[in-house]
Amino acid sequence: MKTLLAVEAMTLGVNRMAEHAQKRGYKLRLLASDPSIYSDTEGADVLTFPTNDHEQLRAYIRAERNNIGAVFSSTDTWGVIAAELREEFDFPRRFSSSRLKNFRDKEWVQRELSAYSATPVSDFPKIVKPRNGTGSLGIDLVHTEHELEELRASAGDQDAFVTEPYYRGPLYSAEFWSNGNSTVFFGITNRILTAPPVFLENVKTFPHEYGTPWEAEVEQWGKSLLAKLQYDVGFAHVEFIETATGFALVELNARMPGALITPAIDTCTNFDPYALAVADALNMEPHLPEIREVCAGHSHVSIYSTQTGQLRGIERLDNLRFYPGQPGWIPSKSIGDHITDTTSYKARIGNVYATAATPALAQDRALAASQALTVDVQ
Repeated sequence: MKTLLAVEAMTLGVNRMAEHAQKRGYKLRLLASDPSIYSDTEGADVLTFPTNDHEQLRAYIRAERNNIGAVFSSTDTWGVIAAELREEFDFPRRFSSSRLKNFRDKEWVQRELSAYSATPVSDFPKIVKPRNGTGSLGIDLVHTEHELEELRASAGDQDAFVTEPYYRGPLYSAEFWSNGNSTVFFGITNRILTAPPVFLENVKTFPHEYGTPWEAEVEQWGKSLLAKLQYDVGFAHVEFIETATGFALVELNARMPGALITPAIDTCTNFDPYALAVADALNMEPHLPEIREVCAGHSHVSIYSTQTGQLRGIERLDNLRFYPGQPGWIPSKSIGDHITDTTSYKARIGNVYATAATPALAQDRALAASQALTVDVQ
């Protein structure tokens, strides 16, 4: 049995990918710089490895080449290096690393899809963020040309950043998968944020407004974006804002949906995103349902630290059992971890989730259950 090598992964679902790898005749091995962030790794070999060191990755694959059947990453951070390794060591592949680099490049995507976005109502404020960024890191809101020039001057490499309009309206993400032949629409995630200029995601609910004309409109708009890009690299996490003049693209991420949305797709619909990830990795055609069926709703609330310091404890977790929706807790940090930043996902302590027959009820339940907890950071 050859190895299917994952260079990191989304934090949940490793066990599900391991199941599907085994069905295809492979053993999943996960290279992870911090294996403790993965809580469900049954059936997979997990190896502590410096995944940010690309030369060590190359050396490892070179030494294990005869035992490895394919290499992949379901993340955006390691997706490009995984694609480069597939080319360098002649593993199965459907698309080139250069195509994936383009989809990861926010400025390239913005330029290609400029005709598909709403027109901003004013020149300022503007959003400035890393051109290849992820995880809501390094996002700045500037209100004047002077502020923009100051930020550019302090940034050093100006080509590493992209400037975008600041669209006003609620934020969502449309979740797709496409291999160029078939395109799947999983649904929409609502994304309730904290007030600007700190854009932290507080609540996510899936599949938001499913079965409505509004959802159908979003689906067609999103599919037109993918068609324009000739998108064929698998998962597409399309973030957008609904403005007074229409849908505005925020960014497109060539990866599985983050946080708990991929598990929500798996739980709430008849699509299996983990089977799709393994099929993509092996360059095989997946087995797709003919139509989407929705059987439940999911919502989760992110708990953040409001101060820097050491995480000492998470209190009253036992109280979750008193709330409806079978709420649970998925930690993002371990006791003893240090919180060094309160303005990005790095401040996230964990997520409280709940399910229900509909997304709206799931959101009610997750919000209520999230108020049961307190975190101790000193």
